[in-house]
Amino acid sequence: MRYAAVAAIALLLAGCRGAAEGPLNGVLVVYGDGREAAAEAFTGSLQKTVVTVDPEPVFSFVFCPRSQLDASLRLRRTVLLLLDSPAEAPEGLRRSAGGYWRGTDVWARGQTFFAAVPESCDASALSRDLELAYNRHLHDYLYQSFVTTSMSSPARMDSLRGLGFSMDVPRSYRTVVWTPERHFVQFQRPVSDEGVIMLSVYWLPGGSVGDAAHAVEQRQLMARREFYDASADSVDRARLEAGPLELHGLRGWVLLGEWRNPEYLNAGGFTSYVLQSGSGMWILDTEVYNPGSEKEPYIREGWLVMNTFSPEG
Repeated sequence: MRYAAVAAIALLLAGCRGAAEGPLNGVLVVYGDGREAAAEAFTGSLQKTVVTVDPEPVFSFVFCPRSQLDASLRLRRTVLLLLDSPAEAPEGLRRSAGGYWRGTDVWARGQTFFAAVPESCDASALSRDLELAYNRHLHDYLYQSFVTTSMSSPARMDSLRGLGFSMDVPRSYRTVVWTPERHFVQFQRPVSDEGVIMLSVYWLPGGSVGDAAHAVEQRQLMARREFYDASADSVDRARLEAGPLELHGLRGWVLLGEWRNPEYLNAGGFTSYVLQSGSGMWILDTEVYNPGSEKEPYIREGWLVMNTFSPEG
């Protein structure tokens, strides 16, 4: 029976059928027949959440028994094949320190592939690798897949360098505020009929980041002063997460939580990097307004873009 299972897995791995597709945060979980309950229990230990207005799951798991796997499902961007024993581990995959196997381009180009025996792998390490795969798929989507050419904008980056920093803001964002005399710029792109993601950079020459509470205050002041019609904006401190951050040699804080505006009875999610450089303080901010819909993918998008930030000069 074990050898039959190994042969069946080898057959599943045969062939590459075009470019990977499907949800960026999707994970196709392929399990042995009759093991659905065990598969669902295992993925519960892999799930992560991001809390903005509400807790949102990071991964979208889809389950499929090996016997029902079809050609369209093989094209999913991220695949997790659950094994009954290490002897079933497919050839061509690399063994990780966490006790599972991984590879790329197994059933589709651009695909990330994992195989694991649930009872003997490090679920925390696998969860981290699944998140890294999600980040890579999102990065490729942001900078390549909106159109057939690169979504980086050299002209925009040259303009930002003239302000003393660089950041790779995708072409899909339009410039909404350009006020270097106020040390502030903002870019936006729509994410739904009502929703928008706003990416902002504020710098304060000679400014100091201070502790986490001071960083929160500085972010709130920036929003009230520079965002459109946001003089009543506030950070919901009950939902706030703050932690230390180092980015390209700069140290400071990463903030994640909810913003509210009682004047207009609206709210949304935000994440900020508040960083100290030799010249002063920098605030990189992603704010999401997407009422009644998901915010986690756009918060994550903000992380990826803000991670390209570098002060120059």
